[in-house]
Amino acid sequence: MAVFALVDANSFYASCEISFRPDLAKRPVVVLSNNDGCIVAANQIAKDLVKRHARDYGQGGYASATPASMMFQPYFKVADLLERYNTAVFSSNYELYGDMSTRMHQLLGEYAAGQEIYSIDESFLDWSGMSAWDLTAYAQMIRDKIKQGLGLPVAVGVGASKTLAKLANNLAKKQPAFDGVLDLTAVSSATRTALLKQVPVGDVWGVGRRMAPKLQALNIQSAYDLQQADAKTLRRHFSVVMERLIAELNGESCLALEMVAPAKQQIIRSRSFGQPVMEWDWLAQAVASYTARAAEKLRQQGSVCQHIHVHLRTNPYDTKQPYYANSHGMGLVYPTDNSQLLIKLAKRLLKRVWQPGLAYHKAAVTLSAISDKGPLQLDAFAPNPRFSANPKAEALMTTLDAINQKMGRGSIQFAAEGLADKAQWAMRRAKCSPRYTTRFDEILVVH
Repeated sequence: MAVFALVDANSFYASCEISFRPDLAKRPVVVLSNNDGCIVAANQIAKDLVKRHARDYGQGGYASATPASMMFQPYFKVADLLERYNTAVFSSNYELYGDMSTRMHQLLGEYAAGQEIYSIDESFLDWSGMSAWDLTAYAQMIRDKIKQGLGLPVAVGVGASKTLAKLANNLAKKQPAFDGVLDLTAVSSATRTALLKQVPVGDVWGVGRRMAPKLQALNIQSAYDLQQADAKTLRRHFSVVMERLIAELNGESCLALEMVAPAKQQIIRSRSFGQPVMEWDWLAQAVASYTARAAEKLRQQGSVCQHIHVHLRTNPYDTKQPYYANSHGMGLVYPTDNSQLLIKLAKRLLKRVWQPGLAYHKAAVTLSAISDKGPLQLDAFAPNPRFSANPKAEALMTTLDAINQKMGRGSIQFAAEGLADKAQWAMRRAKCSPRYTTRFDEILVVH
């Protein structure tokens, strides 16, 4: 019988910060988005502030007082309230979170025959063939290992399908009685039915906000109702995906683990600037930096692209100047993953959309027409490629990636990128914590 586990870190960004600051364990903690704009993560203590102080949030412009209402809301609206309750506020520290994610997933991979890294803080594990084990005790052991090794709290859900494992994980998080672990394969049929009845149909993995109202209109209100629904009928209303989802809720595994993440068919690097940017040189540096990051991602997944697109815009909420947005793209004769070529083309496209005298708010670089890297078919009517299928150019990219992987991103880069940390366009992160695990000069010091 197929058995899957979903291991999910609780409030991952906030938990990473707390991991290196034990003094924050009993304090509310929130993490902000790019340029310290909105709240994107909060520990449970911070979320509980919303429940206890609904009136304060209503005065701040909140339409509802639920933990979810804190997410993705402007920080300035709740800054006074958070300060009143001694909340620790952090800028997003993506380098730290990415490294902690890698360490967590590597550790989890040691406890299963197969692993699918589903997101930065979630992994599906294949525990098929382990049905004779006490999987609850096994899951608790894994929780202890991750807590001891990384300081991260996780929840574990176990089920006969990936959908049931995801559902079990959500229940394990929300109900303290489960102590962070719920094995739906070990409970009685009556208990499993009672648990499924507690889960709104909109919370079932794969349903989503748009589909939930349609199901509710058919009197399908809970996960149990969906489990008991006629699959053939719902397939006619929706698609074969819904039929597969019902089968998964009934313990029939239809979704295998994706041992290798599928390659992205479009790579976008976009960021709002830390402050308005007017100078061409600063814009060119920003676009070059975004292009370099996109090309790096392209090489990581073993792909090449044949189209590049650059977008530039001012702040749509700035009433002091007219709004301007423009973009331009171009196709490549030969597909490539070479940063040097892509940066050159991106700057050429930027010249076509840049207008002097405007204060720009955001730029974006998109790589598309992506395919697997392989043998290159030359064009008889085009010059031989200088950067694609060129051993020296490929060796340069390989060396660049190897140095940055070993020494930390940005250790070596193209001059066109400038010094990102000191650039006018650099992201505003006034409350950023140290990069404890990837920078020797920022390693944790215990006095």
